[in-house]
Amino acid sequence: MDYLPHIPQKAPVAPAVELLFHLRGYVPGHSRERLVPDGRMNLVIELDGRERHVYDNDSGLSRQVCRGSWLSGVHSDYITIGDTDSESILLVVQFAPGGSLPFTHTSAAELCDVVVPAETIFGGAVLTLREELLALDEPTARLMTAESWLGNRFEAEFVTPDYVQVTLDALQENPGDVHLTELVAEHGAVSYKHFLDRFRRHVGPTPKSMQRILRFASVFKRLQSQRTVQWAELSLELGFSDQAHFIREFRAFSGYRPEEFQGQGHDRLNFFPDDPED
Repeated sequence: MDYLPHIPQKAPVAPAVELLFHLRGYVPGHSRERLVPDGRMNLVIELDGRERHVYDNDSGLSRQVCRGSWLSGVHSDYITIGDTDSESILLVVQFAPGGSLPFTHTSAAELCDVVVPAETIFGGAVLTLREELLALDEPTARLMTAESWLGNRFEAEFVTPDYVQVTLDALQENPGDVHLTELVAEHGAVSYKHFLDRFRRHVGPTPKSMQRILRFASVFKRLQSQRTVQWAELSLELGFSDQAHFIREFRAFSGYRPEEFQGQGHDRLNFFPDDPED
């Protein structure tokens, strides 16, 4: 598998876009993958001519077909995608939490918990971008072309307000130890109702939902790095009321119990196999 990441270094793309990466030759050996929430929005452009499916979490049946390019909003539940059992060529743009609006020009709240064809947000420009990427052979050239395209779409009027960014930064740094109303009162010069509206416009979920998502993401990272975990200790350290609360949240976001995830044995953060039972 050839994986080439690129972290933008210059404004206006940085820091609103955390990462672009080019993936070629990934053959996972399973037909579906589960993506768990991490608070980020992703633009995916396929360069292999294959369609993907989004599956219903309850029935396991395909509920959406993705072709060409698509935008996945911030999710509060896991999503199951396929078919991933043959070689993929993808270019992915990962927006930082709160960073998408200057490029999409669409409220992040409208994109919560959905996957939409990218042209419904970016118009024909994203179709032209895909054709330009297909005409290039080198992954680096493709990444630079995509970054330039993002820079041309940037609109400064959509940048996240400081009073929203301060709250978002605090949530990302330590989501288990943030008291939202106190933080907003301390740093914001607006009413909580106005703050809530602006937060959803730029980030997507409500502040409380985003806190839950980011806290879960911090758990996920910890489980990735530790072979043995003391569940009760970890749950209290990360701000859960008790171990039962922690387990409920983990299952709500991933569909698995923590020990089931640990048993997967993979190393891709927020992706893991989810083949249907025979």
